Amino acid sequence: MKCLTKKYLPSILLLALSQLFVINAQAQSEASSANFPNRVIKIIVPFNAGGPADALARPLAESLSKRLGTAVIVENKPGANAAIASQFVAKSNPDGYTLLFASDAGMSLAPATQKSLPYDPAKDFAGVTMVAQLSQLLFVGTSFPAKSVQELQTIAAKAPNSVVYASIGMGSQTHVALESLSRVLNIKMTHVPYTGAPPAITDLVAGNVQVMMSTVAGPLSFIKAGKIRPLAVAGPERNKSLPDVPTFAEIGFPNYESRGWFGIVAPAKTPVEVTNLLAKNIWEIVHSDEYISKVIDFNGFEVAKIPPNEFTAFLVKDRVKWKGLVAQMGDAINN
Repeated sequence: MKCLTKKYLPSILLLALSQLFVINAQAQSEASSANFPNRVIKIIVPFNAGGPADALARPLAESLSKRLGTAVIVENKPGANAAIASQFVAKSNPDGYTLLFASDAGMSLAPATQKSLPYDPAKDFAGVTMVAQLSQLLFVGTSFPAKSVQELQTIAAKAPNSVVYASIGMGSQTHVALESLSRVLNIKMTHVPYTGAPPAITDLVAGNVQVMMSTVAGPLSFIKAGKIRPLAVAGPERNKSLPDVPTFAEIGFPNYESRGWFGIVAPAKTPVEVTNLLAKNIWEIVHSDEYISKVIDFNGFEVAKIPPNEFTAFLVKDRVKWKGLVAQMGDAINN
């Protein structure tokens, strides 16, 4: 008996030590969750500073900081259709201090358009909450003669590929939206990808490209200044910021729609207590009268309708939707 005990003693000690390590790690995690937050929280935005995502994220960070009593900052990491920022957050510690300001671009569209990603949208993230929803807006520069979708269709049909449209990147939502619209209108246009909405809109105002689609927030100030002409909203209803601009359904294209969303996700395995605390506070902020009037309505977004407890299921459905849409377009999107 003594020989057996001596023989297996190292294994017994190793097992005991490993169990103590697990217990200690669990205790530290619980303590960390209980004290959350006690240092700076970063919200990583996958797009250029000054774009539509920033218009939502920065006021949110300011309000969240006041609620939680700790600094909440926004850090921009644009590039690769949100892949750079998404990978960064996916590999961050799952403690709630590094969050991704996610959208359909990186969570749903990228896996449908790219053969390989440095992160897995389905496995690397925990859904926190939706922040806002949106409908894409079709618009042109004022130097372009089209004053309606039908006029755009006529001009492009007469000279295939002569009309140039901008997107915020290959395989981006704006790329998919305009490629899909080209098929609906039975026209061919030339695609020029940019690294984000601000440079694309700048070139459109300058007349270097003629057509674009994006959230209303991006071109809104230029529309008000008379430098951009809006043609149609790709959603179920008119936008509050542009009440005179019709929907595609109103002008005879009832089956065309291009909608998206912004939300917060955390690295997978972030404690549920932390994600629940974040979700509760963020949901209350984005549904407050002040945020709706000064951020959502002011920038042409739509109030989030998917509550935190349904957000994860929504993400699954959204990936399926975009995968099906992209599959219909084949090489036009994937090349």
